[in-house]
Amino acid sequence: MGAKEMVEEIKEAANEEGARIIEEAKANADQKLEATKSELEAQKQQFVAAEERKGAEEKERIVRAARQNARKLRWTVEEEMIEKTLAAALERIDGVKSGGFKDISYPEILAGLINESALSIAAGSSAGADVEVLLSEEDATASYVDQAMLTKLADEISSEKGATVQLSLADERIKSAGGVIVRRKDGTIEVNNTFEQRMARLSTNLREDIVKTLFTGK
Repeated sequence: MGAKEMVEEIKEAANEEGARIIEEAKANADQKLEATKSELEAQKQQFVAAEERKGAEEKERIVRAARQNARKLRWTVEEEMIEKTLAAALERIDGVKSGGFKDISYPEILAGLINESALSIAAGSSAGADVEVLLSEEDATASYVDQAMLTKLADEISSEKGATVQLSLADERIKSAGGVIVRRKDGTIEVNNTFEQRMARLSTNLREDIVKTLFTGK
């Protein structure tokens, strides 16, 4: 083989090797490009999923906040309406004082409260009790309760309990829209039967009734 033929053979071999290298490089490039595309697609899906989770979490947070605000608003409205209703009930006491309630006069209502209170106090003693009745300045001035009423009530309670009970009107006055405070003169036992205190004791049931009336229509 001459020098010329040898050079041609080398060139041909070099061209073939170059073509092979180019093909391998192209194949590697295509493979890397596909891998890069796959990686980008995976990252894209991860990003979309993360954003969807964020969106769902944000939506849930907004819903929770809305529900909480709704409960808070309802509670605020309920409390406001309950307080207004209770206040309106107390304001009607003046009408009860002047016209009674369900054909029962206000003095009769006070007599019932005094009787209930005195019986409660006398129940704790078999030796009888010396009891006094406290009224508001308004009720005392109007003379809704007098000694004659108290004497009659004391006689009835003494007869029922089998022990002597004495009732008298105290000089001390209380701050109240109505009702009475009854206590032993020695101060050991006191029963608060003012309208405010009775409403406070019955507040749970009153509130349930008010909520039913105002918010459920029952």
